[in-house]
Amino acid sequence: MTDNEIRTPRTPAEAFPLLKDAVLPIVEKNPEARAAFEAMRERGLSEDEAREEIARVLIAVMFHVGASSARLAAAGGGNGLRSEAFRRLSQGETAREIFED
Repeated sequence: MTDNEIRTPRTPAEAFPLLKDAVLPIVEKNPEARAAFEAMRERGLSEDEAREEIARVLIAVMFHVGASSARLAAAGGGNGLRSEAFRRLSQGETAREIFED
C-alpha cells in the first residue's frame, strides 16, 4: 500500500487505530482540539493517551450525529457537541465521563 492509498478498515478493531492516526492533523487544524490535547499532555497523559481521548470524542460525536440524539440538538449540532467535549477534555474530564450517558 502506498501513502496515497486509503486504508479501509475491515473490522472494528482496525478502525480505532486509523482514527487515532487521523487525530494529529485534526489537532493541528482545530484550535479546540489542540487546546484539549495540550491540556491533557500538561496533566501528564502520554501523546498516545491524549490522541486516544480525542479519538474517543470524535467517535462519540459521530454516534450522536448518526443517532440525531437529543444531546446533539441541545448542543446545537455536531460542531457544538464537539466543542463542548473538547472544552471538557481541556478541563480534566475524560471522554468516558463526558459521554457516559
